[in-house]
Amino acid sequence: MNRKDELIKLVSEIEEIKTYQKFEQAINSNKDLKKRFAELKSIQKQLVNAKAIQKSNAIKQFEDTYSELRNEFESEPLIETYLDLQNEINQLLIEVKEIIETEINKALSNDIFKSEN
Repeated sequence: MNRKDELIKLVSEIEEIKTYQKFEQAINSNKDLKKRFAELKSIQKQLVNAKAIQKSNAIKQFEDTYSELRNEFESEPLIETYLDLQNEINQLLIEVKEIIETEINKALSNDIFKSEN
């Protein structure tokens, strides 16, 4: 097993990630939430199109509708918990990335220092 696979295995064993995946499955199997998410995406596309053709009245209407639907959607307990977990995991992955970068930079600095001596 190479180091990439080891890292993937370690990350996939983190409890928050397992919980996140369970919530993701629950959301994906919830027809009402899927319908509401599709509605959000549709409004978002219409908003983008309205901005592209610079229809200011339509932009305002779509922004208001999108904001209202998004707030309702995100206030669903399942979605709220899912998004909180997503933020936690994103922070965790940022920390992992920073640790990897730091260790790589240390290794490179040591190699450069050794080759100069």
